[in-house]
Amino acid sequence: MSEEKSLEEVAEELKQIDGNVKAEVILVQRDYILYKEGEEGVRRLSERMNELGADLSFEKIKSSSWEKEWKNSLMTVVAKEIFNWTEEDVFEMGRYSPRASFFIKMMMQYVVSLDILFNSANIFWKKQQDFGEIESVELNKEEKYAVVRIKDFHTHPLLCIYHAGYFKGVLEFVTKSKGVTVEEVECTHKGGRYHEYLIKW
Repeated sequence: MSEEKSLEEVAEELKQIDGNVKAEVILVQRDYILYKEGEEGVRRLSERMNELGADLSFEKIKSSSWEKEWKNSLMTVVAKEIFNWTEEDVFEMGRYSPRASFFIKMMMQYVVSLDILFNSANIFWKKQQDFGEIESVELNKEEKYAVVRIKDFHTHPLLCIYHAGYFKGVLEFVTKSKGVTVEEVECTHKGGRYHEYLIKW
């Protein structure tokens, strides 16, 4: 999906996604927009989403309910356009998410090692979305890097950037390292078989 298309065209493409995400993911993004753009920003986002056929009445959404993934993806695209965000802003929203997510903070209480984190990655994934899967391909604690893949997850290219930021946020949480870097080294939007990320700390 090209970002050069109109929001209306992007919305129609994203509506073809057959998958759901926990509403908490959407609410955490709302909180980031509130932090960055204020209440007026949240109002503008909600209005534009509604114009595109994605009713987002935030006050009615329960964090434990399921929402259509296409709304989550479209929310990221709309935010970038109406606030004139850069890709770095999208990355930072992803990085913010695990620190603000009640579910992730609760689950992290049981993550006492990198082995547990990476071995449990797909369990965490499945509790927040009902399609796609995440695979821990390699973990090298001595050289401080890991490789993870997201399979069968086809939305908008901005979600690749969001997920890179998300992985950085999680690893900062677990390792306490200030030197975490994340690079997407294979991407389905660029002809790859899956989304593969190289994470270093």
